[in-house]
Amino acid sequence: MSINRDPSAYSRVKSIRYFSGPFLKRLITGNSVPTLSGYKITNRCNLKCVHCPYWKRNGDELDFGGVKKTLAALKGMGVRILIIEGGEPLLWRDGKKTIAHVIEEARKLFPSVCITTNGTLPFRELDLDRVWVSLDGTQKVHDSVRGQGVFSMVWENLEKEGRRNAYISFTISQLNKEFVSDLITTLKGRAAGVTAQFYYPYSGLPDPLFVSPLERVPILDQLIQLKRDRYPVANSFSSLNDMKKTKWTCYDGLLANAEPDGRISRGCYLNNRGPSKCERCGFSAHNEISLAFRGNIESIVTGLKIFF
Repeated sequence: MSINRDPSAYSRVKSIRYFSGPFLKRLITGNSVPTLSGYKITNRCNLKCVHCPYWKRNGDELDFGGVKKTLAALKGMGVRILIIEGGEPLLWRDGKKTIAHVIEEARKLFPSVCITTNGTLPFRELDLDRVWVSLDGTQKVHDSVRGQGVFSMVWENLEKEGRRNAYISFTISQLNKEFVSDLITTLKGRAAGVTAQFYYPYSGLPDPLFVSPLERVPILDQLIQLKRDRYPVANSFSSLNDMKKTKWTCYDGLLANAEPDGRISRGCYLNNRGPSKCERCGFSAHNEISLAFRGNIESIVTGLKIFF
């Protein structure tokens, strides 16, 4: 079954029901139930992208039985949205078990199962609610970040999947900040949407790829204008404006994180992954979900559209 089956009105109502409990708990008590989990199932990758720290990391990863236990533990914490990450998650394998078997198990537990991929491997047949494909710019820019010839492989897989099903994950750094409009205008009619975020300096500052909060403002204004002009910017206007702040509110209690070895932590995405400095954060998904759980209607609608 291909990814992102057409949601019916019934599934929309069901998704609202899944989130009403944690949403009301947050509003009434101020306490958060982990709602979104990023599960880094492997650090292995077939690329060596200049801005990514994960392919450089070694360490154990779990067999299929261990993966199932990790999924069950996340479900027990209250997670509703699972995003399988890497490295490159499509490389995960345990004998004859592949990432497709992991997704099959996850679908039994979570109302929304998603994946992030570098797009070089076929993903069309995976039974997912959403897939994010990483693109850093048009061909010359993307290949300068991820390797010669990578853009063509990604573009071919995007063409096979079709416009409706794939979202683009666009990480903005000093390498591509001048080419935001080039990529997004190229993707009109070719992707369901583009979610933009900013590069995080995992090794601390100074970092030649880091885009400072002050430098982000005109980029965010450009994204806002592109969205107004009906280009496929998926971030809400509310989130794009909120991220202009030097430091924005993040309800990290909404997050749970799982590592390749099965360790699970609550809170900031950077737990067990790097030093957490809120003023450097550019993880727009966490801004969006925090706004949604503050009652921002636009962010709620955006979240439902993206994840279901």
